[in-house]
Amino acid sequence: MDAELQSFLDRLAETLEVPSVALTDDFRTVPMWSSLVGFSVMVMFDLEYGKALTAEELKQAKTVADLARKAGVLAG
Repeated sequence: MDAELQSFLDRLAETLEVPSVALTDDFRTVPMWSSLVGFSVMVMFDLEYGKALTAEELKQAKTVADLARKAGVLAG
């Protein structure tokens, strides 16, 4: 796994307040998931990756891999 992808996974885990995340994880199943955490993910995209993640895009994403692709750190 490349450093940029690992950094994304680490930042996302921190935002979701969990020890770690995997690409296949459904990020909405974390114990602390809420609309506020979703907003925090959107802010992370803006601040860390310079990308706007809309509420609709967040809603359509199912896995951590979907978010990584939106951030541009995973091909596909």
